[in-house]
Amino acid sequence: MEKWIKTLRWFARNKKAISGLETAIVLIAFVIVASAFAYAVLNMGFLATQKSQQVVLGGLQAASSALVVDGPVYGYSTEGGTNANLTSVIFWLKVASGANAVDLNINKTTIGYQNPRGVWPNIYSNVALTYQLPGAGNSYTSTSLTTLVQWEVGQGMLLLAGQKVRVTIDLTTLNMGTAPSGFATTQTANAANVPGVVMKNEEFKIIIKPPVGSVLEIDRTAPAAVVTVNDLG
Repeated sequence: MEKWIKTLRWFARNKKAISGLETAIVLIAFVIVASAFAYAVLNMGFLATQKSQQVVLGGLQAASSALVVDGPVYGYSTEGGTNANLTSVIFWLKVASGANAVDLNINKTTIGYQNPRGVWPNIYSNVALTYQLPGAGNSYTSTSLTTLVQWEVGQGMLLLAGQKVRVTIDLTTLNMGTAPSGFATTQTANAANVPGVVMKNEEFKIIIKPPVGSVLEIDRTAPAAVVTVNDLG
């Protein structure tokens, strides 16, 4: 019995086991802290990689063309004679290869028009537009829609791959109330008061801005001799 008591006293005086236990606790604490730090570093790395990927993909979407012209651009004239002008433009649009669907809603996509005699930032609307004329308080309201978008393949306002829309721009509605220079005196008063119409040999530009993707610009020049139907290429 006395021998067991001595053995217990020896264990009570021996601190090696306690020191080993403390060392193990400290080591475990270091491992836990290192694991938590490594987890945080890995999470930050994954987050940075994901954000970089999103930025790259967003940049590619913004830089790539979402819309392309499908086929030629046609210019029409309702006037006759040697001084005839283009009074409307018709072209077709489709989604570019590999691009996502394009929302052609009037609140998402804008269509602008410009020529050397005028600039119209947005002529895409589902109502007749009112244009400000020179002089205070003067304005002009078109009698019809300037831009008409009609689905030839598909439906709705979301242009998907494989679908096609026809865009018709009535230039006679783009009245600015002033006669542009270069019109012959034999031309009709209506034509002289519509700078939107395209005279022969005159360049014009149509700018389509989809909600995603680069801007599509359509640059064309009217032929030297304007007829009823003109293929502008």
